[in-house]
Amino acid sequence: MSFYYPLGLLGLLGIPIIILIYIIKSKYTEQTVASTYLWELSEKFLKKRKKISRLTGIVSLILQLLVVLTASLLIAHPVFFVPDSANDIYFILDGSASMNMQSGESTRFEKAQKEINSVIDNSLGGSTYTLIFVNDALSVPFEGITDREQAKANVKSLSAGWGAADCVSAINFAQAYFEANSSAVFYLVTDKNYDTNMELIDVSNGENNYALYEYGYKYNEDGLCGTGKVVAYRRDVTLTVEMLVTADGGEEVKVAQTSVSATAGVPADFEVQAEDLSFTSLKFRISDGDALEEDNTVVLYDEAKSQDRKVLLIDNTDDGAYLRNAIASSGKAEVDVVSPQKYLETPAIGYGMYVFNGYTPAKLPKNAAIWLINAVDGSGEDSGISYRGTQVPRDETGPNSYFVPQYSTGSSTQEKQLTNGLVRREVAVRQYARYGVPRNFISVMSVGGDSIISAGYNENNDREVVFAFEIGDSNLGMLDDFLILVRNLMNYSFPSVIDSTVYDCGDIMNVNVVPGCQNIVVTSPSGKSTTLDTADSSVCEFNLTETGTYSISVKLENSRDDTVVYAYSCVPESESRSEGGGAVNLSGERTYEFSDGFYDKLLAFFIIITLLLLADWGVYCYEQYQLR
Repeated sequence: MSFYYPLGLLGLLGIPIIILIYIIKSKYTEQTVASTYLWELSEKFLKKRKKISRLTGIVSLILQLLVVLTASLLIAHPVFFVPDSANDIYFILDGSASMNMQSGESTRFEKAQKEINSVIDNSLGGSTYTLIFVNDALSVPFEGITDREQAKANVKSLSAGWGAADCVSAINFAQAYFEANSSAVFYLVTDKNYDTNMELIDVSNGENNYALYEYGYKYNEDGLCGTGKVVAYRRDVTLTVEMLVTADGGEEVKVAQTSVSATAGVPADFEVQAEDLSFTSLKFRISDGDALEEDNTVVLYDEAKSQDRKVLLIDNTDDGAYLRNAIASSGKAEVDVVSPQKYLETPAIGYGMYVFNGYTPAKLPKNAAIWLINAVDGSGEDSGISYRGTQVPRDETGPNSYFVPQYSTGSSTQEKQLTNGLVRREVAVRQYARYGVPRNFISVMSVGGDSIISAGYNENNDREVVFAFEIGDSNLGMLDDFLILVRNLMNYSFPSVIDSTVYDCGDIMNVNVVPGCQNIVVTSPSGKSTTLDTADSSVCEFNLTETGTYSISVKLENSRDDTVVYAYSCVPESESRSEGGGAVNLSGERTYEFSDGFYDKLLAFFIIITLLLLADWGVYCYEQYQLR
């Protein structure tokens, strides 16, 4: 036997206290009686019962001790363990998006909850219950619970997510439980087709489901054309796909629809055509009802823009016109050009990027991207770089009359972004400046150990790109790689708030900290707002756990209104199919059919005994008082 609350036995300390009080209390009682023959006669009879009266004197003590004993045991809540009389039951519950499919009057997940509670109700007395829950993440909502009603209440409080669930990782997690208790019983509760040595509870029922994927739009000679695929996963059907648009500040309007004949399990292409029109959001929707409506709709938004690409080029070379055209065309920017003298006379403000070509001011502008090209006359305050001399080739003619730099082959996300799409033609550079650059700078192109194109953050915490050579001192400007490189560097200098407007639920959305950003707030489809930490990172990560539209609001310096962009989170295609599974088994064999159970239904018994003893004690004390 053991106790749930052993400290309750401290109440037994009352027993010696009561005995001590009984020993030291006065036994003398004063009584006034009539001195008559009748009283003397009564005394004779009382003397005959004297031995019995001595026994009744300690009844009160016994009752008090019993009350203290039972009350202490009641608080301590004793539990008796019974060998081989119960089971330790573990549930692995799938909480993926497909579990939200409607199955009759309830969802698959609600059906799973009922199945688990049924197992709990029908389990042996004294069993324990543990649940491993896997949806967006793996968790253990309760472990080793012995109270059936509490376990069922905990199961009822759960809800399925909208992403994919990795049941394999949950089973690997459960392996540790099995190794610690090889007599445990495991139930896998899911709608996927798993081959397993556990008890499988399959809650799927062949429900109809349709879904959209590989969607997009384009403009053709007839106007706006929406394209994509639909899938009917259970049976052949003809589906209606609608296209709806929302203009700035306007209402959602259906502009086109089409019918698609879909064979079960085979993707069918669709195309919907509308007149040429502008929109802020474009929605595709399957109008036919099915078991999971959330994957019947998808919303596309215009590419997110953080701010206008307004660039000021401060040019002190002869190749300024070519550089201006490259930034304007490949970088899709509005470019103004001034001389260093004019810039010094009236420093311009309000630009998102400043390009210093062959000239560097003593102090750099803040809250804007910076390009420093061939900054040999000084590195500029707060730039983070230091000029260390000019490197020239060993020979004036021949193969050693120029340098052949190499593009970065790094695998980091930032390096891939900066070199994305490059053909990597051979570049020749006549001479370059050697710079000391901060460690946070990424090398895009280098000669030996010297970086000649790099990107990073300066001391103002603004994005900065450094060219260690003049464009005219190389053949880079004549190569197709130059325009691609300028595009990549412009995307780095003017990062969009988000890289995409459509994600799968469960994905990590990268939110870029754009120049001049003060704070970023992400609002989920359910209305929950989260302020991202933008202090120490150029990219913030946000986990998408709901389906629907997320809004990302960016507060910029010197801007009255927030920049707001939108992203849509979809049901993953694997969850729309509601397929998966495979062989998932626990390693090892069960060594015992049962585990040790327990019997804890003593609480009501001790409550009843305590009440009876208290009542008996009260009646006895009342009678003793009346007899005196």
